[in-house]
Amino acid sequence: MIPDPIRRNTWLLFAGYVTLSIALSTGGQLGSLIVYALTGTAALAGVPSALLSVVAATIGYPAGRMMDRQGRRPGLVVGFAVGAVGAALIGFAVAAQMLTAYLLAVVVFSAGVGVGMLSRAAVADMYPAARRGHAVGLVVTGGLLGGISGPLLVALGDRVARSAGWNPLAVPWVFPCVALGATAVILSRLRPDPREISTRLPEYFPGTEGHAEAQRLDAGGPTAAPSVAEILAAPPAQAAMIALACAQATMIMLMATASLMLSLHGHPTTTISLVVMAHVIGMFGLSVPVGRLADRIGRRPVLIGGALLSATSGLLFSLGVRSPLWAAGAFYLVGIGWCLAHVSGAAMLGDVSTPSTRARVIGISDVATNVSAVIAALLAGVLLARGGELTVGALAAVVGSVPLVAIARVRPAAAVAAAPVAEAGGR
Repeated sequence: MIPDPIRRNTWLLFAGYVTLSIALSTGGQLGSLIVYALTGTAALAGVPSALLSVVAATIGYPAGRMMDRQGRRPGLVVGFAVGAVGAALIGFAVAAQMLTAYLLAVVVFSAGVGVGMLSRAAVADMYPAARRGHAVGLVVTGGLLGGISGPLLVALGDRVARSAGWNPLAVPWVFPCVALGATAVILSRLRPDPREISTRLPEYFPGTEGHAEAQRLDAGGPTAAPSVAEILAAPPAQAAMIALACAQATMIMLMATASLMLSLHGHPTTTISLVVMAHVIGMFGLSVPVGRLADRIGRRPVLIGGALLSATSGLLFSLGVRSPLWAAGAFYLVGIGWCLAHVSGAAMLGDVSTPSTRARVIGISDVATNVSAVIAALLAGVLLARGGELTVGALAAVVGSVPLVAIARVRPAAAVAAAPVAEAGGR
């Protein structure tokens, strides 16, 4: 059995992922359309996604450092509150048709979302390695509810705005604003703080060895209390970070341009919402079985599957963007590829880190992930404007396959979860 405090905290973090997904899917669907409406050029379509990634990369390490020292709860509460303010500011800026104000609002919104993404460290804190993949997968599944409701809320906002004569690109931002603000209140109830739980894991899961799994940086042998630098130098951590970065970059370059691609081919907002929804279902719908798979067969083979799927499905999307059905199917597979990397990569980083380093390690990984996403988003807009959909798909195929090189350096034994938790008293 999962202890009650951990179960309660897990569901609170699940709620956080729901609202993060609502916010990110809203931004992903509307960002390129807003910029196109305000500037009249497709070359800048990737700017909102790139800006989000730049800010998230900037905030990742300092936020992680603060959360390693003061706990996960205060950082997450502030992050979600800032995200709510940013969403409100975006809505006002778009309604006023002010490009500079919109970009500044995106900065505020992105800072909040970037801190909120460190909730992965919080869930990794509360479980031993043998259950960590499943736990991460469970929380990430919250993104499915948010990902489904996000496009539906955008479509609802679009309909309400058009019937009332308001700006259809501004009204949908009401929903992520309310959701993020409510979640900030909800997460104030995270007790005990997940970081505190991580320092006392044997009390919650008798039979575990506390932080023994964090000492296994490689199959070559354990080290005591590894530093952040030692963790990052280990092949498993490097493979996880590269897999996360490339999966995110592949997804972002398509998210940054997909709505515009579909719109330029004459597909209405409702159709675009359904295609985006298919992608989000792929991202989150299989998170729990993917987590269980990563716990059972190890992180490494799941990361390999994610790289292969991201590369092939990204190319397939650009080849079939004229057909909504084809585009939805390919975008769904892009989401699954991201899910494989996201869940297994986060679990692997949790395996090789300790309570005093975990948020920083994941924060540094987020920096790398977001930097790669910035480059991908900006390149995607330029490639779409100059070379069309196929060039975007070709870049997605190349970037998606890069992690295979890093994963090959990881010994299979180093990417398998620690021994299962003892049955007696632990379940």
